Amino acid sequence: MNDGTLAILIQWCFLCLIWMGVCDGVFHRWGIKRAGALAVVTLFLVCTFVSWQLSFFPAIRVSVSGAILPFLCAGWLYSNQQHGRKRIYVIIGGCIGIALFWFRWLLFTDPVLAVWDVRWMVPVCAVFAALTVSRSSLTQMFLLLLSLPLSDLLYSLYEWKLTGSCQIGKEYAHDLLWSAISLWGVCAGGWAMARMLFRFGGRKTSNSDTNR
Repeated sequence: MNDGTLAILIQWCFLCLIWMGVCDGVFHRWGIKRAGALAVVTLFLVCTFVSWQLSFFPAIRVSVSGAILPFLCAGWLYSNQQHGRKRIYVIIGGCIGIALFWFRWLLFTDPVLAVWDVRWMVPVCAVFAALTVSRSSLTQMFLLLLSLPLSDLLYSLYEWKLTGSCQIGKEYAHDLLWSAISLWGVCAGGWAMARMLFRFGGRKTSNSDTNR
């Protein structure tokens, strides 16, 4: 599978799920309307499909969907957070991004760890860090949209030093970002289902005890 294809497939799936109203409960807690979420995912899909890039100097190219849009969406989610500790999460997101950069660099340079696939190890680490830092789904998504593009930015600058060319937010970064988002969605959906089953089981047990 070519780089960027996985991101396009995941974006299509999210677009269908949002259009069917599956994510309405989450968006309501975030203070986001379904139309706004559809517009954002559609914009990601279009920019990923056509590979729009901005050129800064002859050797630097910045992808719109792989670098600019994630940071803009992270800022949008940051503005929707209500608690007073949201500035701390900016620092935490930056620390996670730096840690992901070093982890990716280690996977690239270490001959023992090179056998592991970065496509699933980096998203797993990013999602695990986001779930560990906060129990708020809005904050978790904010951390993913901030830390993963930041780690790719640092890694692109590292490659610039080695190769003389710098492409920030390339197709490979799209796959890492949307793999992490899809993994987070699976974890969030599984946790919500587990809580629903637990509540249902607890109510059923309490009703049976009352009848006795």
